[in-house]
Amino acid sequence: MKRRSGKKPAATAGADEQRFLSNLGEVLASALDERAMLSAIARLVVPRLGDVCLLDIIDDDGSVRRLDNTLADWHFAPTPGLRAGDSVLIPDLTPSSLAAITTDPAGQAAIRGAGIRSLVLLPLIGRGRLLGVLTLGMTRPDRSFGKRDLPLLEDIAQRTALGADNARLYQQARQASRARDDTLAAISHDLRNGLNTVLTAVGLLLRSLPPDDAGRRDRRHVEAIRRSAQRMNRLISDMLDVASIESGSLFVEPRREPVGPIIHDALAACREQAREKALQFDADPSNEIDVVCDRERVLQVLGNLLGNAIKFTPEGGSVQVKVQQLDDEGLFTVRDSGIGVSAKQLPHVFDRFWQATPKARLGSGLGLTIAKGVVEALGGRIWVESRPGEGTTFFFTLPLASSVQTQ
Repeated sequence: MKRRSGKKPAATAGADEQRFLSNLGEVLASALDERAMLSAIARLVVPRLGDVCLLDIIDDDGSVRRLDNTLADWHFAPTPGLRAGDSVLIPDLTPSSLAAITTDPAGQAAIRGAGIRSLVLLPLIGRGRLLGVLTLGMTRPDRSFGKRDLPLLEDIAQRTALGADNARLYQQARQASRARDDTLAAISHDLRNGLNTVLTAVGLLLRSLPPDDAGRRDRRHVEAIRRSAQRMNRLISDMLDVASIESGSLFVEPRREPVGPIIHDALAACREQAREKALQFDADPSNEIDVVCDRERVLQVLGNLLGNAIKFTPEGGSVQVKVQQLDDEGLFTVRDSGIGVSAKQLPHVFDRFWQATPKARLGSGLGLTIAKGVVEALGGRIWVESRPGEGTTFFFTLPLASSVQTQ
């Protein structure tokens, strides 16, 4: 009578591998913290693929750190073979093979003390360099690593390296973003202090100028200084808003608001600009609806959209605003009869510093980026339709108050 083999049928083993790789993929996709991700992988590996799992990570300065205190007396040293991407397989751990891993007596004693009988060291290679090493050990006498195990184990190591590298890059990007935001906030604070001093001095100077011809001439120069200072102040605010949007920390205070007064105030703020170009400038009649929004932020969005529409619409053209109910959203439309945007440029309209006419700097190029960030922070959507010579229409939505539970 034949003894049954302890091995699973090939089809079952293949299904198990696919299931394991699927679980591994979920771990890699869900974790952006390197330590948390690698700890989850270690828990996934044991006891499915080994009885002991060690993860040694090589930091940017070349130092090596172990993810936990397992076999803390064994201080791992990367070998040239591992740095080159070659795995180290030891099916049966002997004194000579143990000496090839570490010559330190304390390290050898730690490995023997853990009862490890078989080892495999798998390099984690990312962007052409060694990021760390995944070490698996078998302690049970009926289990050992062989060459047949290497394809799966090396696949796991490759995926782990990619995940660890992505997590590391993500953390570095976050740190760089925080440093940039801190620097920007400090610089903006200092610039605003200086600008506030200028604006205060300008206000005092304007009140002190005499009403004669010389005073009127000087007033024009002082007004030009005030406009420049106000524009610089707006640019600082725009830069801070973009930084907040990119870091996901834009502050909004959503509450129930009627749409009518918001549209009225947005048009009033831009009406003088429209009058200077003899534009037809109004809002289409619409049913009164209430939306959930931050009133000042929506005025900022409409101000940016209307400002662009006025800027790029020739004299005698038209700019209209319309609001209507669309399912459980309020749909805002800002339409102009201006120069339009080409199909090639259209996908970049909301990019930072994008300009419809790059040769003529007509603004900071941040207004549409901010509009998109504000609308999305309020739970809405924003998009644009345009053709050259046929004008441009911006659409954005905000949740209807009737569809949202508000305080």
